[in-house]
Amino acid sequence: MVFVILVYLLTALVLAADEPTYATHGLLPPSSKLRLTEEDDPRFSMNVDMSATSLPPTAVLMNAVELAAQYAGMEYLARVPQRHGIVLAQFPQVEIAIVPARPARTVEVRLIMYTIYGAILEMKFGRGFHECEIEVLWENQIKAYVYFTPPTNDKSSPTGRFKENVSRLSRNLSAPESKPTNLTSSSVNTVFDWTPVYEPRGQNIPPFEVFLLALGAIKVVAVLSTTTRVGEPLHIGSELLNANFQVWPEMRRSVGQMRYGHVLEAARRIPGWQLARHRFAEFFAGIEANRRPLGVVLIQKGQYVPVWGSKGGNVSVS
Repeated sequence: MVFVILVYLLTALVLAADEPTYATHGLLPPSSKLRLTEEDDPRFSMNVDMSATSLPPTAVLMNAVELAAQYAGMEYLARVPQRHGIVLAQFPQVEIAIVPARPARTVEVRLIMYTIYGAILEMKFGRGFHECEIEVLWENQIKAYVYFTPPTNDKSSPTGRFKENVSRLSRNLSAPESKPTNLTSSSVNTVFDWTPVYEPRGQNIPPFEVFLLALGAIKVVAVLSTTTRVGEPLHIGSELLNANFQVWPEMRRSVGQMRYGHVLEAARRIPGWQLARHRFAEFFAGIEANRRPLGVVLIQKGQYVPVWGSKGGNVSVS
């Protein structure tokens, strides 16, 4: 299987040099003021209020990646109701609550995506992993609140400043319907499978960089339809990180076609796969559906530097 994955990758590299096209999309980059630029609408902003109550970073990151992946599977401009509670049962130390600002009963998916990504950057590069309340603003009007808190139904967990606020919310543990589940529908007619392996001589990567690359890939895919074919290689990098995320779809039409839903599902799985093996490092995974090769996703050490003459979409998340 490793040989097959290498063949995929070599084929994609050859195809990437065929056509001199170069596109830069520049998604996701929060500034020091936590205002997103480029294709993240500048009308969005957020205010973060943190308490002194610490949260375990791994639980925060795993829950953030999973919840972002769930929302990324919805329509980007869809409106969703309040939700709160544990996201991943394996990491119950942290709850994430999404609360529309009254009198509204719903909030746009894109605002949630912006906020989750921005909150993780603020925790890592700002004030640390702490319980927090985030005001989500659109054109300076509060549209929702996002909370990261200790579990509200566990009396033995730390008592934070915002935990009590969340505990009074009507219980709603339902997760948003996720479009990756639609990969089994007739419109795509695929069953996702992957074969992840570490690069034989791969370098270690700081865990947070793997998490942020996965979250960035999810954020990029959220803008797109999960059933849309990945028509060219995709590269996701950041000036903040010394690692990059790459997608190399199988270009031969005689085999299966990679969809953005497959990229979303791979990004969703990567942090947990590496965490379970107690190693965060360079890796690649062959993506298959119905035993047909779709392409390769990989995480590589070093900042991705687009080369003129390469084919593909190059996305900055810094």
